[in-house]
Amino acid sequence: MRNYKAMKAAGKWAVRKQKVVDKAAVSEVKDGDDVVRSAEAEQSHNELQLVQKRFDGNTGEAQADSVRSYSLSEVASERSRLAADIKRMQDEDKDWAQMEKDLKAL
Repeated sequence: MRNYKAMKAAGKWAVRKQKVVDKAAVSEVKDGDDVVRSAEAEQSHNELQLVQKRFDGNTGEAQADSVRSYSLSEVASERSRLAADIKRMQDEDKDWAQMEKDLKAL
């Protein structure tokens, strides 16, 4: 997540745990013919979210926040991918350094 630390420090990005209601609770109801509709409990789950403040580039006016859900496994997967990229780049740098050394020795 590029610039997360700086944007968080500036108060422009934040993370939160948000309750998301999948299905609202229904209370027991009797209609005019004494037919009972059973009560049902609310169905919900928590989401981990990144909230990014947005502004109009021309006027500076605040716009609706951008909200994106993340799972911890997504974050871990992205970190693993970046670690592999870093390792690959470091190995490539070592190859370039060896080639530079060999060329200077000529």
